[in-house]
Amino acid sequence: RFLYSDEVQIGPETVMTTLYTAKKYAVPALEAHCVNFLTKHLRADNAFMLLTQARLFDEPQLASLCLDTIDKSTIDAISAEGFTDIDIDTLCAVLERDTLSIRESRLFGAVVRWAEAECQRQQLPVTFGNKQKVLGRALSLIRFPLMTIEEFAAG
Repeated sequence: RFLYSDEVQIGPETVMTTLYTAKKYAVPALEAHCVNFLTKHLRADNAFMLLTQARLFDEPQLASLCLDTIDKSTIDAISAEGFTDIDIDTLCAVLERDTLSIRESRLFGAVVRWAEAECQRQQLPVTFGNKQKVLGRALSLIRFPLMTIEEFAAG
């Protein structure tokens, strides 16, 4: 319908499939409608999910907005349900940032939660070694020297 009338009805449950279709068939105006919809509905609790999708669909402006939202509301973003569902590359992209508003010990706790979820996705027993294995280079992106001695010892 959009191709003939420039009318589009996008909802939360259809926006990703519509964006995929717009990209596949090279319809930039429809892509723009989808990105605008996602931008308007960007919140801390869906920022990680949208960041993953923005990276997948090669939408750097949307990805940048997601990262800004994560920077400003890091605690809310990592507490959201979608955090543990992100891929390792997205996790590393976030961990590389110096602008997150969270204590490093709390960020480390979230990364451990992500590693436990990744072990389950890969059907591995949730052990220290497996968590370390699934984290790979992400573990080296945790800035342990920023933790207090007490935080480091507790974690």
